[in-house]
Amino acid sequence: MTFDRNLDVISPVYQAHNKELDSNVQNEILQTKKWKVLAGAFLSVLILSLIFIWTRESIFQSQSTIQFSTVQMVGGKFSSTLLLDSLQNQQRLTSNRILKAVNYSIRHNYGIQSNVELLSNMLSVELQSGQIINLKATGSDPEQLKPILSAWLEVYLKAFNGENENNNIDSILRLSNMLKALEEKISQQKTALVNFSQDNDIVSFERNENKILNKVKSLEKLLHTAEQDHLNLQEIVNRINLEEKEKSLIMHPKDEAAIAIVRQNIVNIENELAELSEKYTRKYMEKDPNIILLQKSLLNFQDQLEEDSLLSHTLFVKEAKNNLLVAKEKVSILSKQLNTLNAEAQAFNYNLKEYIRMNDSLNQLVTQAQGLKDSLLEQEILQVGKPKLTVLEYPFVPSYPIAPNNQRDSLIALLISAVAALLALFLFSCIVRQKQAPTVFSNYTVVPHDMSNKCQMLKQQEAQTSENQALIEQKSTTGNLRLLSANECQKLVGFASKQGQLVILLVLGGVNIEELLAIKLLDFDGEKNTLKVNGAFARNIALSPEVCVLAAEVIQYKNIQDSIFDQSYTHEELGYLVTNSAHDAELIEPEGISLENLRHTYLVFLLEQGVKLNNLEKIAGYIKPAQLVLYRKNSVNTQLKQAEVSTIYPIHLGKC
Repeated sequence: MTFDRNLDVISPVYQAHNKELDSNVQNEILQTKKWKVLAGAFLSVLILSLIFIWTRESIFQSQSTIQFSTVQMVGGKFSSTLLLDSLQNQQRLTSNRILKAVNYSIRHNYGIQSNVELLSNMLSVELQSGQIINLKATGSDPEQLKPILSAWLEVYLKAFNGENENNNIDSILRLSNMLKALEEKISQQKTALVNFSQDNDIVSFERNENKILNKVKSLEKLLHTAEQDHLNLQEIVNRINLEEKEKSLIMHPKDEAAIAIVRQNIVNIENELAELSEKYTRKYMEKDPNIILLQKSLLNFQDQLEEDSLLSHTLFVKEAKNNLLVAKEKVSILSKQLNTLNAEAQAFNYNLKEYIRMNDSLNQLVTQAQGLKDSLLEQEILQVGKPKLTVLEYPFVPSYPIAPNNQRDSLIALLISAVAALLALFLFSCIVRQKQAPTVFSNYTVVPHDMSNKCQMLKQQEAQTSENQALIEQKSTTGNLRLLSANECQKLVGFASKQGQLVILLVLGGVNIEELLAIKLLDFDGEKNTLKVNGAFARNIALSPEVCVLAAEVIQYKNIQDSIFDQSYTHEELGYLVTNSAHDAELIEPEGISLENLRHTYLVFLLEQGVKLNNLEKIAGYIKPAQLVLYRKNSVNTQLKQAEVSTIYPIHLGKC
């Protein structure tokens, strides 16, 4: 088989490029289909919606307005009645009787064929401000609305006038008869109430104003007093009985003063004899007439005291027992009288309740009579000025429809079409995504010769673009990195705070910037001077003694589970510690010195020792690919073993 000179054989090297070209073509075709689906769905839904909207029947409406009026008294007394009558008229207008009459009228007078159900859907009533009633007829034929509404208005006005004439006369007669019967019943109730009050001695509705209840209250007070006296006398008798058991005398209160005088005389004589017995002997006292007289007086007073005490005790006991019997009898009599009065008061209370009930019933009858009088007066006034309906607006033939609103519905259809188009596009995308099959390439592709040249030119352009892009990324990655000298690093550490020294020494010891905030005190091994770094690039880093000393100072006042730093720093705040140290050390362009510069300096320090690029991340952690490209171009040719590499940047505290 021979190939035409216009055809070339493309090897598998170009399959990826051909795949990209086919993918672009397929994407363009897919985008075209999506636009067609979007536009087709939008136009289809919109056209169908507009056809439905603009082919609907137009709805017309004719209207007639009537006013319900009646005579009102001063102060608007019948305003509520007027509103009620208007509501009744509104209900009568749509009653089945009126609609049947309207259907008969339009069929015979205007030749319009209809039925009650259709008229019920077409006709409606609207009440405004209690007096104005709007009659509305709605339909698709504007010429039929006026005769239908005219027949409805004519039929109702005729029925209203006839009912109004008959109802007023019947209402007045019915109310007059009811009022006459009620007044006779009120008269009988008043007579029965007066007789009942006289028979049962009821003078007032208040309980305190009736005689028998006042007697009960007075008798209760007397009984309470008698019972109190009885208790006091019983206490006195009990005390007397107790004294008699103890064989002691109790004096009458009236005799206590006289007996007290006798006792005082006895005491005085005894005192005088006692004084004389101290001065004289007994033989002398037995012979002295004055002393003998005193002794006789003492005996007389003692005999008198004994007689008076016994007599007073006897009289007091007798009097107390008699008083107790009298008090007990009085309590018994008063209790019987009170029981009798209570029975009478209970009967009186029942009669009083019956009297109050009869009076309430009489008041209700009077209220009903007054209501009937007011209704009769209202009907008489209405008879003088009968309520009437006045036509304010007659039916007309409508000239424009009230519905539907095609403009509004068209706008809604536009929005619905847009939503439907988006849904159709979404469904199409899902279906295409499921049916899309992977592209299969053969080992060799036969294409025209001119297409092969174009592919070769396109490949060269893409290679040049990729190279330029790599250079741009390399410059953006490494353009701001500054390589610090050993002297600058020494000054930077010398002028830094303890927290800043920790940051600088850890970065120059092999800790990645992203790993700084994850370091905890428990990760330090003070005996081996090492730091355990966790994460994707887990490793053990050898530390300078200065870092271990700083960590030992921090662990004295913090928990071993805490971070090595005193505060919750961010990466930006850690960078500020380095920049502030550069300002204090008066380095050149201190604002350009950052954590990234320290990291770059440390990586160059490793590369200068001959560390392989493959081993660089094992010592210093993760390095960005663009930065690795830079170090690959600048790496030295001398290669050292891992054990010969110094991983600690040579810096000592206290030297600057």
